[in-house]
Amino acid sequence: MVRQSRSCILMICFLTFFGCTLKTVDTIETGDKTALKSKVLIATQNSQFKGEVLSEIKKALGEDVSYIKVVDVKRLPNESVDQYSAVVILNSCMAGRPDPRVESFIDNIQDKNKLVVLTTGRLDSWKPESPEVDAITSASTMSETGVVARTIADKVMVIINSKKNI
Repeated sequence: MVRQSRSCILMICFLTFFGCTLKTVDTIETGDKTALKSKVLIATQNSQFKGEVLSEIKKALGEDVSYIKVVDVKRLPNESVDQYSAVVILNSCMAGRPDPRVESFIDNIQDKNKLVVLTTGRLDSWKPESPEVDAITSASTMSETGVVARTIADKVMVIINSKKNI
């Protein structure tokens, strides 16, 4: 019992340290910030897989989107989703839960139909409880980045095109 407790404490310390020391993703803005439509916010965490998916999403959206802002998931509480047509969140699942900021952000958004959430994890498959959120899960397999990115970009375009018809 003592051995299990020590193992649990060590695991919690490791996960806390790992979670707190991840390199922050730099904020990047491309396109026309003053555009009224077709603006996309992408919040991500720093990993090779998510970096490649992010790069491929931006390529896939190309000229169809006026403005893309990329922020670290840690900065999500500072973002107002009202100014974006679509919001993409690329996050990791640890111990069956996403980053608490991601979960809180999703819970507090009124228009959940503009969200596309990718959760990565080996065995975890967390998805937001709200059925309005378009959520997918994936293992961080580098050979799958193109498929995952294309799926996300297609979902973003469906959201943007549905808003054009309103």
